[in-house]
Amino acid sequence: MNSKQLENLLMEAWQIQSIMVSVSAGEASIQQMEDEYIRLYLDITTEIETLAKGGVTLSHKNPFRSLWDWNGYWSSRLPTYTSKRQYVRELYAPLVDSIESVLYNGRLDKAEFEDLARSLAKLAADQNECSTQGFHMTLEGLHPKIVERCRILFETGQYDDAILNAMNVVEEEVRAKISANPTDVGGALITKALNPESPLLSLSKITAEQDAAHSLYRGAIGWFKRAVGLRSLDGSGPVKAFECLALGSLLMRMLDDAK
Repeated sequence: MNSKQLENLLMEAWQIQSIMVSVSAGEASIQQMEDEYIRLYLDITTEIETLAKGGVTLSHKNPFRSLWDWNGYWSSRLPTYTSKRQYVRELYAPLVDSIESVLYNGRLDKAEFEDLARSLAKLAADQNECSTQGFHMTLEGLHPKIVERCRILFETGQYDDAILNAMNVVEEEVRAKISANPTDVGGALITKALNPESPLLSLSKITAEQDAAHSLYRGAIGWFKRAVGLRSLDGSGPVKAFECLALGSLLMRMLDDAK
């Protein structure tokens, strides 16, 4: 199995997660996505079986062979969007993290298949034995809307554009949640939504915390959108950009839980 095959397996793992989350969140119907889901499920299973023949033991831990099976589980056990997304992410984390570690360490151009097999097998074993030793954050672990809008920009080195897109995603989410007009933008939009005196979007029942959240969102939108929109951020590189995307992801997750 070469790097292209591994990249394809990784992409299919991302795609099937996206389908599971979007269907459980009501963003797409089971009828629309069932055929694609089953195709991806079978492809992933087949590719893992091919790896196993080469000595690599990876498991497809997803027990849901159809979206209807997945529906039966989430509808009775996962009441919130956050819980559904977290469950799906954890379901595929061992597979995704193992493949990403090999791909993004740049070893595939140098290693023979035997080296690749040993590397993946060790990573898979480490996933099972050392899950409490630390947390490894990847781009895919961020909020799905941030990943969707920013991944290509980030991976092609367009860091300022990735940061700007992340904050645009947050602003659009706030606007959608309060059904604001397209002309409601920036700080005025945030104040309209999160003003602690009469919030349309509540992040906390405690006034001081709501006020702090209001300031947090105003600061993020005001600083990063304005700074990146008007000029390049000096020294924007992958680390700073990832940290900004992670901030955008946090703001999105807070909005997921807002009332």
